[in-house]
Amino acid sequence: MTRGRWKVTHERRRGTVAAVVALLTPVVVGVTALTLDGGLLYLQRRQAQSIADAAALAGAYTYFNTSNFTQAQSAAVSMAKQNGATITAAQVTSPQAGYVAVSVTTTKPRAFSAIWGSGSMSTTASTTARGTSSVQPYSTASVLVLDPSSSGSLTISGGAKLTSGAAVQVNSSSNTAVNVNNGAHLESSVNIVGGDTVAQGSHIDGTITTGVASVGDPLASLPTPSAPAATTTPMSGYQGWGSFQMQPGLYSGGINLGNGGNFTMAPGLYYVSGGDFNIANGATLTGNGVTIFMDNSSGGTINFEGGTKTTLTPPTSGTYSGMSYFQDRNNATPPNIANGSTINMSGTFYAAGAPLVFAGGSKTNQYASQMICKTMNLSNGADVDIPYSTGSVASRTQNSVAIVK
Repeated sequence: MTRGRWKVTHERRRGTVAAVVALLTPVVVGVTALTLDGGLLYLQRRQAQSIADAAALAGAYTYFNTSNFTQAQSAAVSMAKQNGATITAAQVTSPQAGYVAVSVTTTKPRAFSAIWGSGSMSTTASTTARGTSSVQPYSTASVLVLDPSSSGSLTISGGAKLTSGAAVQVNSSSNTAVNVNNGAHLESSVNIVGGDTVAQGSHIDGTITTGVASVGDPLASLPTPSAPAATTTPMSGYQGWGSFQMQPGLYSGGINLGNGGNFTMAPGLYYVSGGDFNIANGATLTGNGVTIFMDNSSGGTINFEGGTKTTLTPPTSGTYSGMSYFQDRNNATPPNIANGSTINMSGTFYAAGAPLVFAGGSKTNQYASQMICKTMNLSNGADVDIPYSTGSVASRTQNSVAIVK
């Protein structure tokens, strides 16, 4: 009898479970359907956001380059269409000057949750983007020595001193790529592909890092200037005492300044062909916004003679922004910087194919804000100051668009 009662109770429970399962099955299926559609809605939201991002970037790029907001709206609408969404110009706004905001709404029919009824799932995504322009230096090195293998490609000796406002980069793989000896000083950190040797009584005041990667010529892509059309304004030689105004242009046969004259260079490009640029015999040379280019037709270079004074600044815009001196890359003639010359130049002094040699001179010389050369040698008490700053060296304008929110 006991077993019989247990049997009856067991059968009743089995019937109860079946009933509960029957009641709960639609709920479980419905919740599952909602969960699956929730995942699809998340993917739909991600897709809408991607479309809004692409459309805002396209609109911001167009707005930045044309300053025409109607064209920016068209670009955003077109980009959204290419990505499978239809928006109107009204959904593309400019919350403030230079900004483009895009709102994208996508609608899709219910999938699994359609068991609960007909309808659709909608989601909206918004993005704001803008275009920006910034000036960036080609290189953050104050001195860049490009020779790939020479021993002593940077040599400082005989009590000479090189003071650099930023890191010095030496590309030579030689174990003695940097040689500082005989009481000489390098006041800067230095990055060397190879190694260094520092004699007793000499020192490098900065971090020495050897075994670094070689750095390519940062100005290799900068185009060589084209020779200007010949004009009657430029003069190859200035004679006699007095003050003279020089004009940019083509100087065939070189430039010779001397006889104690005061020479002022008007802003622009001075293209020197077939000769040297000589500053000699007590001449004083000044100029703002000036780039001097030496071509390779005769291996001409610039010569600073003793007793002269030179003060030059480079252009602050344009292709040669920050370039004070540009010697053709195939021109290996070393510039001549003589004892007793007083030089105060800013900008980049670029002679990628030539050695730079400094021997003695004034202790107040600022030869440039940046120097790029094949090799560099300082001796005989030369005191060279290269006070690098990002706003005073060869630079280029870089445009970009970015999402701001």
